[in-house]
Amino acid sequence: MFISAQLVELKGLRAQLNLTDKKQNLKYVFVYLKVAFSAALVQSHEQKFGPVSASIPLVYRHVFTNVGNAYDPNTGNFRAPVRGVYQFMMHNLASASAVHPVSTLLMKNGQQVLMSYGFQVGPHFVTSSNGASLQLEAGDVVCVQLWENSTVFDSMNHHNTFSGHLLFTL
Repeated sequence: MFISAQLVELKGLRAQLNLTDKKQNLKYVFVYLKVAFSAALVQSHEQKFGPVSASIPLVYRHVFTNVGNAYDPNTGNFRAPVRGVYQFMMHNLASASAVHPVSTLLMKNGQQVLMSYGFQVGPHFVTSSNGASLQLEAGDVVCVQLWENSTVFDSMNHHNTFSGHLLFTL
């Protein structure tokens, strides 16, 4: 009976240790895996991008926030630090027309996920936006590209932004 009681006590200690380990892991996830970024194309000047003959990457150089440093303002790439579900948004503005719309692509590992698109019959400012929740593996890359024959415009008012954040890990 004494040995049986010791085994039960040991199992209880093991369960407490496992629970403590899980709490430490959860603490790590919530404390250390905070990932969020938001950036605009330009810092303080006006710049028109496009039209271009083939899709090109857009590099959002004016970083508002980059918690976790997963966004690289030198390349425009977001690299997932952990496996999880992330939310991404892109907002665009340009003096667009039917010939040159305002259109960008959200890319995951070089493959198009979605597009934002807007145009006017005459040359007027037009906005477009889109977003998605994506399941990513650690190391997956998400970026925005300017779609062929399209244009975007940015200034110190930061009309064109790319943002994302970790919703939860998997």
